[in-house]
Amino acid sequence: MKVGAAYTPRSTFQKSARLSRPVKSALDMARTRLWVACFTFSFCLLAVFVRLAGLTLFQGESNPGLTAATSQNVMTGRAEILDRHGELLATTIMTSSLYANARKIQHPEEAAKKLHGIFPGIKSTVFEKRLKSGKSFVWMARHLTPKMQSKVLELGIPGLGFVRDYRRVYPQKNLVSHVVGFTDIDNQGVAGIESSFDQRLRTNPDPVRLSLDIKLQHIVRDELQRGIEEFGCIGAGAVVMDINTGEVLSMVSLPDFDANKPGKATSQQLFNQSTLGVYELGSIMKIPNTAMGLESGKVKLNTTYNTSEPLKVGRFSISDYRADYGVINVAQIFVHSSNKGSARIALDVGSEGQKTFLKKLGFLDKVNIELPEVSSPLVPKRWRDARTITISYGYGLSVSPLQALTGIASIAGGGRLLKPTLLKRESIIPFGERIISEKNSKRLLQLMRFVVTEGTSRKADVPGYFVAGKTGTADLLIKGRYDKSRSSTTFIGILGETAETPKYAIIVRLDDPQRLKKTFGFNAAGWNAAPVAGRIMARLTGFAGLRPQEDKSQVLDPFFRQVSFRKKK
Repeated sequence: MKVGAAYTPRSTFQKSARLSRPVKSALDMARTRLWVACFTFSFCLLAVFVRLAGLTLFQGESNPGLTAATSQNVMTGRAEILDRHGELLATTIMTSSLYANARKIQHPEEAAKKLHGIFPGIKSTVFEKRLKSGKSFVWMARHLTPKMQSKVLELGIPGLGFVRDYRRVYPQKNLVSHVVGFTDIDNQGVAGIESSFDQRLRTNPDPVRLSLDIKLQHIVRDELQRGIEEFGCIGAGAVVMDINTGEVLSMVSLPDFDANKPGKATSQQLFNQSTLGVYELGSIMKIPNTAMGLESGKVKLNTTYNTSEPLKVGRFSISDYRADYGVINVAQIFVHSSNKGSARIALDVGSEGQKTFLKKLGFLDKVNIELPEVSSPLVPKRWRDARTITISYGYGLSVSPLQALTGIASIAGGGRLLKPTLLKRESIIPFGERIISEKNSKRLLQLMRFVVTEGTSRKADVPGYFVAGKTGTADLLIKGRYDKSRSSTTFIGILGETAETPKYAIIVRLDDPQRLKKTFGFNAAGWNAAPVAGRIMARLTGFAGLRPQEDKSQVLDPFFRQVSFRKKK
C-alpha cells in the first residue's frame, strides 16, 4: 500500500453497495407504478368520453328513445299560435311516452295483453310484435295521460320505461282546424299554418299571431252551420276579409274536424273548401266582366245592348233567367244579371282582352296565401269566343272562394289588387297593381249596392248599413254534364257604414242547397246564400262597432240619378 493513499475498508464498501441496490429498485418500481396509474386513469377517462360521444352522436339509429328524447327537448320550443287578439289557438303540453327494452321482457304475450287492457286502441298483437322484436328500444304508446302512466307502473313489468314527451294541443278544436292545421305524433307540422310555418314554430319561441278573430270565427261558423241545416246543403264555406288590409278575419269550411284528432277525420272534413276547392261562380263573374268593359273604354254605363236578340254558342242558345229585358244599358245588364248582355260586353272587349284582365285580377294563377292547401284555378286551354261568352256569366273558369273574394274586393275596394294574408298586419301595406280606376271602382260598388236594393240580393241587406253585393248560381257539373236540379250558390258582399267607407268583404258559398217550400221551389243564391251572408253581416256590424247611418245609399255617379232598374212587365 502506498503512503498517503486513502484507505477504505473492504467491508464498508460492500455494505454501501448492498444498500444502494434496494433503494434503486424501489425507485424504479414506484416510477413504474406511477406510469401504470396515469395510463389507467387516462384510459378510463378516454373510455368515458367515447361512451358519452357514442350516446349523443352515434346511437341515434340504435337508440331511438334517446334521439326522441333529445329532439323532443328541442321541440318544447314550438311556438304557440294565437289569434289577432292573443287568444290561444295552438300550444304544447308536456306528456310522457311508453317504451320497452324488448330484450328484458320475459313474457311478451302476457305483457301484451296487459298493455292492451290499458290501451284498447292498440291491438294486443301489435304490442306482442313489438315486445318480441329483440330491440333495446321500441315505442309502445305515445303521449300518455297521468292516469295511463300510473296504470302501466302498477303492472310492474320489467323492461318498460317512460320518456318525457310533448304534445300539440288545439283548445279551439274544430273552430279553426282548416287554418291552423295540425302536427303529427312527433310534433312535425303536416297541415295548415302548422305545416307552412313548421321551421319557424320549431326554432323561434315567439308566438305566431294570425289575422283571424276567434269571436268572428264563432259567428261565421254558427251561421254557416245554420244555413246548411236550413237549406239542406252537403257543405259550405265562408271567408271574411278586411278590405283595407287584406287580412283574413275569418275562414270557415264545413264539414270540419277536431284538430286534436285529425286521424278520425274523413277526407271531406279535411278538405278546405275556401282554398282547396275551385268552383264556377255563376253571375258573380259579371262583376269582373263589367269592370273589364268599363276599364277597356269600349263600353260605358249608358252603352245599350238588345238582350231580346238570340245569342248562340255552337248549338246552344244563351238565355236570361226568367226574363227578357229588351234594350238595356250596361248598368241595367249588371243589376238585372243578364247573361246575354254580359256576353255581348265580353265579345266587344274580346277574348284576349278578357284573358289579360282576368290575369291581372289574379283569377288565372294560384292565390298567394300562407297555407299549403291551395289549388290552382281551372283555366280553359283554348280561349275562343265561345269560352269568352260563358266565362262572362260564370261558366268555364273555376276559382277558389278566397281567390274570388280577393279579386272582387280589389275591384270594389278602390281598384288595386289586394294581397290576402292570414297573418296579423301591424299597419296597412301598399296595395298591388291597379286593376281598374278609382272612378270605375266606385261605379262597380254602387252597381253592387243596387243589386242589394233592387236585384237578387235583397235578402242580404242589413238595415242601417251600406251593403253591396252580387249573387251567383252555377249548375253542378256531374260526370261531365250540368245537372240543372243541383247548384253551387255564392254571395259576395261589401259591408261598411257608408259607400265611402267600405270595411269588410265577405263570401258565402253553399254546396247543393235544396229546393224547398219556403224558397218557392228555387235553389238560386238569392234564396239561400244571400240570407246566410246577411245574417253574418248583421252580427258583424255589432261585433265590429259599426254605426248605423240614416242614408246609406249615396249615389256616387250622376248617371245613376237618371237610370231606372225596374223590370219591364
